[in-house]
Formats: sequence, C-alpha cells, structure tokens
Amino acid sequence: MTRPAIDDRDARFRLGIIGHGMWPSAYLIPGARQLDGVDVVAVCGRDSARAAAFADAHGIERSYDSIDRMLTVEDLDGVIIATPPPHHESAVRAVSGFRAAVLCEKPLALEVDSARRIRDLLVGRAALTGFTLRWHPLFQQLREAVVTQAVGAVRHVRIRYLQSSAATPARGWDWHFDAADEPLGVISDLGPHAIDLVRWMLGDVTEVTAFARTTISERPDPGSGRDRQVTNHDDADVQLAAQSGATASLTISRVAPDAGVPGGITIEVLGDAGWIRVDSNEPDVVIGTASGIERRPVPVRSFQDGAGAQIGDFVRVARGEHVDGLPSIDDGYQAQLVMDAVARSLDARECIHLG
Repeated sequence: MTRPAIDDRDARFRLGIIGHGMWPSAYLIPGARQLDGVDVVAVCGRDSARAAAFADAHGIERSYDSIDRMLTVEDLDGVIIATPPPHHESAVRAVSGFRAAVLCEKPLALEVDSARRIRDLLVGRAALTGFTLRWHPLFQQLREAVVTQAVGAVRHVRIRYLQSSAATPARGWDWHFDAADEPLGVISDLGPHAIDLVRWMLGDVTEVTAFARTTISERPDPGSGRDRQVTNHDDADVQLAAQSGATASLTISRVAPDAGVPGGITIEVLGDAGWIRVDSNEPDVVIGTASGIERRPVPVRSFQDGAGAQIGDFVRVARGEHVDGLPSIDDGYQAQLVMDAVARSLDARECIHLG
C-alpha cells in the first residue's frame, strides 16, 4: 500500500538503486555518499549474480533480483530507477504499490504511450526525472539570466551537444548503435537532455522539424570482429518552435571531430537586447548587451558533486519540500512528446505540430 514518503528531517533516508550499470557506479552511488543522512541500502537487478557482485563492489549490504521483494524487505524511502529505458515502465509499476519516492532516469521511456503510463502511475507521488543538466551550475545561471531577461525577450536558442566518442569506426558496435535499444540513436540518447533544456528556458514546444543521418554505417563487432550494420542515427539537427514565440536549433552528434576535449555543450541565446553564450568546457556565462560584455563566473562543481546535488534535492522532495526548477515526471513526459514528434518528422520529412 502506498504511504507518504518520510517527513522526519532527522531520520536517515533509506535509498535503493534499481539497475547496476555504469551510471549508478560512476555517478549515483558516489553522489549519494556525499550526503549526510542518506544510506544506499540495497541494489536490484534482473541478474542476481551481477546485482550481488555490484553490491559487493560498492559496499552495499544487500542485493535483490526482484523489485517487489527489495521494497517489501527494505521499506525504502526512495528509489532511483537506472535501468535501460525499455525497463523503466515495469520498474515504476512495481514501485507504485509502495511508499518510496521515485527518481527515474531519462528518458522515461522510448515511446510516448509508455511515458504517459509512467506519469499516470506516479501521480500524487514525490517523483523526479533525471535530467542531470538542470543541476549543472552553468546551465542554472544561464536559465536565471534568461528568466530575468538579462538580454530581453528571447528570440532564438542554439544548442550544440557534441561528442567525439564514436567519431571513428574504432568505437566498435554496441547497443547504442541498435535501433531496438535506441530507436533514434544519438537523438534518443542526448536529445532528451537538450529538449529539456529548451523547455526549461522557453516553455512548451509547439513545432518540430528534424533531420538526421548515419555517418558511419558499419562498426566492427567486438566479439566476432565482423562489421555490423548501424541501424540508427549518429548525427542530427532538430528545429523547435516554442509557445513563447522563440525558436531553438539543436545540433546533436556522437561523431563530432575530436577537438582535444571529451565533448561538450555550447548554448547561445539571442534576445532582443543582447546575447548569452555558455560552453560546458569554460567557466563563465558570457552576456553581451549595449553596455558591453559581462562575464559571470560559475562555481566549479565536479561530476560527483552534481550527483550529490541532484540526490540531495530528490531527498528534499521526498520529504515534502518544494524546490523550484526541478524536472518533474511530467517534464519527462513532455520531453517524450517532443521526441515522438522528432520521430514523426524524420519519417514524414515535414514539420510536426504539437497540440
């Protein structure tokens, strides 16, 4: 039976992780362990041996291969769902019968009907979507500048989200290049983050036009050495129009040329009284107006610090606090509506109108 999440600020927060891949290992668990009063007490995965090995490697006391059993035994205050996206809905459905607050990683699902069901299952519950970029100080200060109209009303936003991780065939074939796991390829992977940033700054999206390509059509299978067909996209451009009247252009790639950095996000905002520029590899928000160039320094935050901030806000929400600007489950659903429009635009080769 669902009960309210805990509201005792002095009680320790009992957190469970559903999923035992790279993201919990590199990001979620180190972030949670930065927080006083938060205990990662259990991990759950479909493969009991892998879940047990993961728990042992990270000093987690117990592991499970059943979400129902984990939640029944542990009486958790919150869970983070970090399984591959096709399994998010079944995990949410299992959690919905218990009291735990939910942080579900992005994207909520791979298609909009599943995302809608997830949203509906979590109505009335403390829940967030894991759009991690909202916890990056650079983008927080950028949004503040936009919301306070530091450059007037926004006319256009340009986002370049570029990675060079697959710039050559030396990156072998894996599930990231399979349409069964990532239907739109790099758009399925990085697109929800970029779309959420647009919605966070500009509001709801009303029109979508998308273009995509497969730059490297075959990659060697690490097991057999034989080339395998890439069945999704590795490079894309997406044009959006917002209800506010502003427009946005997204360039998303995992095959960008290696420029000596691991990749990054550059955002340029054009307002009717100036412009703003941020680069995830640089330390300032740069604002240009008729008064000149202003640089607003951004606090340095490590990868793990960002995870700590994200999980800290999740704990506050689970305890009934309101924290402005956090990504709700409905934000995850709305991003999936845009992703669905991207898929339809690619199929029809035309502009898609939402709502």
